[in-house]
Amino acid sequence: MIDIFIPSYKRSDNLKTLIFFKKIGYDVSRIHIFIDSEAEDKREYEETINQAGANLFVFNMEEARTRYDYVHRASVSRRSAGQARNMFYDYAKKKGIDFYMVQDDDTLGYEIKKMGRYKRMATINDILNIFSGIKFMMIERKIGCFGTPQTGDFIGGTSKGLLINKVMNTTFILTKYIYRGEKGVQDNDTSQFVGIMNEGFFTGSLGDGLCLKQTPSATAKGGLTELYNECKLLNKSLILPIQFPSLSHAERQIKNGGRLHHSIKSKNLFPKLLKVNHGRDNIAWDSYKEDYPFTCEPKR
Repeated sequence: MIDIFIPSYKRSDNLKTLIFFKKIGYDVSRIHIFIDSEAEDKREYEETINQAGANLFVFNMEEARTRYDYVHRASVSRRSAGQARNMFYDYAKKKGIDFYMVQDDDTLGYEIKKMGRYKRMATINDILNIFSGIKFMMIERKIGCFGTPQTGDFIGGTSKGLLINKVMNTTFILTKYIYRGEKGVQDNDTSQFVGIMNEGFFTGSLGDGLCLKQTPSATAKGGLTELYNECKLLNKSLILPIQFPSLSHAERQIKNGGRLHHSIKSKNLFPKLLKVNHGRDNIAWDSYKEDYPFTCEPKR
């Protein structure tokens, strides 16, 4: 089974992702929950996670803020999931984990999606087979970041292709080619992956197959909900157009109640897949060791 890394905040009593994977029979000893050192409920997390048989890691919040470049936003807490994901790499290296999946802490389950239509809830065998297939593909094709979509990814339209130009959740990381050093903006998921693609790094997610069924983050208790409410979702909507003005724009999503959000102009992204002679279909990223792993961690 693949190791699963989960950043969490104020959900010690409701770790839906851990509950889901344990219920379907996943090996919970391969599940790692990350919280920051400033969290006020560390003891509650310890009790919940120890009882479940999973692993808890408390990362140093001040190190997360100072070690990586940080894009400040309106919230006084200066907290985001990106800070936790920046700290994953050191933990993985220490544990000898070279491949892992990143998941939010509020997962309800997965659905099987074929030709743009949702068919049924996924079984443990579906999940294990698709996870294994993605790992094999990433190793063979030298891909550092890949994923499966979530239901909200199709609010703006229905994808019927095998691949889509987006990675949110679930995210698989091959550490040899990892992209680390996220700038801790509130909307860190899209910012990270658009940045990767715009630099020509092959990434994306399945348009069909396994699709995450997730709790709406703007209404769920705990997590970053209080920050969304504090900033009225404007940071989540406008950060990306500010960072990448030629690659995205802000729009109101009609199918989502007119909520202001960003939209990616995929045609303006740097090619995610480059074809060359003799049938090769991606760049050998490891030709020059000084060029990987990909990181925007400042050299101080």
